Amino acid sequence: MDKDQLNETLAKLQAELKSVTGIDDRSREMLNKLDGDIHRILHRSGEILPAHHESLRESLADSVEYFEASHPTITALMNRLIKILSDMGI
Repeated sequence: MDKDQLNETLAKLQAELKSVTGIDDRSREMLNKLDGDIHRILHRSGEILPAHHESLRESLADSVEYFEASHPTITALMNRLIKILSDMGI
C-alpha cells in the first residue's frame, strides 16, 4: 500500500463522516476525533509523523465496533484504513 491509497481512503472516510446525521453525542465526539486525525494527515505538508498514524489507527480501532451495526460503510472504510496502516508497518 502506498501513500496515495492511504490519502484516497482517508478522503473517502472523511466525506462519509461529514454525511452522518442523527447520532448521539458520544458518536459525534468519536467521529469528530477521527475527522481531526484524518485532517492532520491529509493537510500536513512534508513528512507525516508516525504518531499521527498511530493516533488515527487507535481512533479507528476504538470506533469500529461502536459503528459496526449502525454505519457499515464507515466501518468498512475504517477497517480498510487499519489494514493500510498495518501494511505500512504502523
